[in-house]
Amino acid sequence: MTEYKIHPLEVAKIGVVKGVVTQMVDMMTPIVAPVLAFYLEGGAKTILVDTGVVEPGPDGTFHGFPLIGGGAQGMINALAEIGLKPEDIDIVIITHMHFDHAANISLFSNAQFILQKKEWEYAKAPLPIQKGVYLTDLLTELEEYDLVLADDGYEVADGVNVICIPGHTNGQQAVVVNTSDGTYVLSGDLMYSMANLYPQTTEIIDSLGNKVPCTPQLGHPFYPPGIHTNLNDWYSSAWRLLSIAGTRKHILPGHDPSLVGRVFPEK
Repeated sequence: MTEYKIHPLEVAKIGVVKGVVTQMVDMMTPIVAPVLAFYLEGGAKTILVDTGVVEPGPDGTFHGFPLIGGGAQGMINALAEIGLKPEDIDIVIITHMHFDHAANISLFSNAQFILQKKEWEYAKAPLPIQKGVYLTDLLTELEEYDLVLADDGYEVADGVNVICIPGHTNGQQAVVVNTSDGTYVLSGDLMYSMANLYPQTTEIIDSLGNKVPCTPQLGHPFYPPGIHTNLNDWYSSAWRLLSIAGTRKHILPGHDPSLVGRVFPEK
């Protein structure tokens, strides 16, 4: 089976409050997180996971979230750092249709797009509280591309498949990747940061190098982020990720600052 190297790519930085990272914990503490895409190196096809964040508005925000960088140029710059251009990408996996994961799709004119069928349906009419963070206008644009509406377990390429992990959204998908060190799972925003995987965390170093205190949540096997559609689904999906990865060390969250500048597996 093909073995891949996973390259987290920082395409922008986003300002949030701690309540987005860990539900109801240190809620209004500000924190700056990376907006990440992931490049999978090693297969016959060039594979990218997620396509970055929208261009910020004139006030430097989108839907109230401050953005540093972003837009098409942020995605182009991130790919250039590993020697690629958007037209080099063969396959784009979109974990979910939020504004910080599914923007800039027009850059990838040669790519096949993979999206969960359940996410496609949910994005047409998301819960009212999530409507503002969904890029529903992109659904029509996606129809013009080579689009695969996948089901749970769909094989994207040798050594790469996607699974449906509801909780953060109804149809978010994770990406299961074979590597020389076993199976890794790209969790999308089911796990926003390592604090969701390790609830005993007492401090987060954010994207600006700030030390952000984190009240530990002892006795919890996992701890959810603040944006979700169904917490029962979230916990079931969290346990499923751990079962597939075999260890928390092989689960890569969607916005964790500690991933920037690294390649997985590291040995």
